[in-house]
Formats: sequence, structure tokens, C-alpha cells
Amino acid sequence: MLKKQNRLGRITRRKEDKLFTFPLFNLRVSDNGEKTARFAFIVSKKIDKRAVVRNKTKRVLRSAVEQLIGKLNGGKSFVIIAKKALETKQREEALKDLREVTKKTGILK
Repeated sequence: MLKKQNRLGRITRRKEDKLFTFPLFNLRVSDNGEKTARFAFIVSKKIDKRAVVRNKTKRVLRSAVEQLIGKLNGGKSFVIIAKKALETKQREEALKDLREVTKKTGILK
């Protein structure tokens, strides 16, 4: 589970947010004015109607983020919006894709 300091409580859209689109998820990045990176996860009912599946998808994303959190630049808020393709992926595959995403977007330290 993510530490409380790394959880994003309220999600707001701003014009200066950057949106990155990938096959498994969309990533929205914005500055938060703090020293820590903060995360939020969105898994809608379009992914699956069952809450069990949606919660499992969130757990997979959280565990992947926990491994990367020390390597990310602070002062940013990340909103990860899951897509249907992520439902069938395992944690290792999601972690691999998340690493590639952070490298492409320049979010890693």
C-alpha cells in the first residue's frame, strides 16, 4: 500500500496537465508544489462491472508504482487511468510498461 504522503486525495483537471496515452493506461502529470510524488488511480466500470476486478487492477498498479516511487522526480502528481487491456495483465507486465512510460516521458530522476 502506498504511504499516505504519496496518495493523491483530490483529483482536479488543469489546463497545464500533461496527458500521455499508452496501450495499458493513460497517465496525467501535473506539478503539485511539494517535494513528494503523489499518485491516484482510476479504474472505471467500463473496465469491468465487478468491483473485485477493478480493485485487483488498482492493486496491480499500486504495487508497480511502489517499486518505482524512489526513482521518480518529486513535486509531481500522477493520475493513472486504467484501460481494458490492463485487466488481464500481471504485476510484472504492468511494472515493465510503467518503467517504459516513465523513461519515455522523462519522469525518472
